[in-house]
Amino acid sequence: MAAYYESAPLGYGWFLLPTESCSITDKAFRDLSEALKIVNIISVQSFKGGTGKSTISANLAVTLAQLGKRVGVVDLDLEGPGLHVIFGVSDSDVKATINDVLQHKAPVSQSVVDLTSKIQLKAGCLIFCPAGHKLDDILSILDTGFNLYTFKRVLEDLARDYNLDYLLIDSHPGIEKDTLLSMALCDYLVLISRVDQQDLFGSGVMTEVASQLRKPVVLILNMVPSSVSEKEAAKIAERLAELFHLHVLTALPFNSDVLENLSKGVFVLEKPKDPLTKRFTEIAMKMLEAIETGSPDDPSTTQSTSQPVA
Repeated sequence: MAAYYESAPLGYGWFLLPTESCSITDKAFRDLSEALKIVNIISVQSFKGGTGKSTISANLAVTLAQLGKRVGVVDLDLEGPGLHVIFGVSDSDVKATINDVLQHKAPVSQSVVDLTSKIQLKAGCLIFCPAGHKLDDILSILDTGFNLYTFKRVLEDLARDYNLDYLLIDSHPGIEKDTLLSMALCDYLVLISRVDQQDLFGSGVMTEVASQLRKPVVLILNMVPSSVSEKEAAKIAERLAELFHLHVLTALPFNSDVLENLSKGVFVLEKPKDPLTKRFTEIAMKMLEAIETGSPDDPSTTQSTSQPVA
């Protein structure tokens, strides 16, 4: 992505987008994503760190698998990977990382950790491709980078070899090359935001980028303070849906149990009877309904109800 121009959509501030002279255009992005229709690719992103993005990615992936779906998860937060901790994956479980695959050092099959038996699924499956968390791994991938076509091939191989229904990509916060590539190849973008002016501002920017790539967007408001009532959260969600022309999937309240868990496990597995676990099931079912009944290529399908899940 060598050539860029500055853009300031809807007063959100200046950021960079590829120009027509760039070899990879938004049309090329859409054409490449068309080739992956065999699997529904969900990119989970946030403008800022600390929104609970990885926690939601892990719990959503497990919940989808518990609903009988064949699910894959890729940790693309290459600068700050953490999903391996939440899933309880140790170095001894890993033959290769997604870093190795993207740098052509290993086939994608060697990076796959099958979590199906670990979470005792009765149907469906869950596979996970961890990112390298050692300093050398992080510095190496940041130095060499990777391109759209390499990443596309990795997703194709995962989808085909493991017959996946859904593939979740946990992306790095903010707008960077890897998040743009993830956005370019996804069918569905899930934005995670706190009820914070900076977060909401950034979510507006990311929504505008997604709209230029014709990607449907849903927003999950997370860690809503206890001082914000459910009625107030609903009003905030309604306003955001109207302002950003997107679907606000739900508003999740701040949960001290999740915080105390310290990312050491998957919440829905450790507390199956907790009300929050029920919320994740409702979120997953709403997403399945939206994906299976909507048209991923039509941004107009992103405008929907703003009421939080009850």
